[in-house]
Amino acid sequence: MKRRLFGTLWSLLPPLLASTATADTLTVNIARVPSDDGKIMVAVLGSEQQFTDDSAPPVAATILAAKSGTVTYVVHDLTPGEYGVRVMHDQNENQKMDSNFVGMPKEPWGFSNNALGSFGPPSWQDVKFSVSGDTDITINLNH
Repeated sequence: MKRRLFGTLWSLLPPLLASTATADTLTVNIARVPSDDGKIMVAVLGSEQQFTDDSAPPVAATILAAKSGTVTYVVHDLTPGEYGVRVMHDQNENQKMDSNFVGMPKEPWGFSNNALGSFGPPSWQDVKFSVSGDTDITINLNH
């Protein structure tokens, strides 16, 4: 009897643990999209390494059709924690950020917290934010 009861309880443990895990939703509103031309490239980053190392895969990424005004990207099933978001409007669809001869971006771009860098991109400290529960952020594109 004890063995059967223990076996039954043990078989219920994985579903019980799964139902108590939290999975949050992040909604990223990309505002000030200047035109319908090109694509919006979004990367959700979960660490400073992902932020600074382009070879480190992001937590989530997508390419959306550009739409003048605001474009929204929703990421489901995020673990609570710190994240950062990087966005660019790839107007000519060459899948890279075009820049001028001194390295200034020629295409609209933005980061979470609307962080701005000084002579380069902002720091991870300026970009990161907490996800704990469903979270909405707005990123205004710079152009």
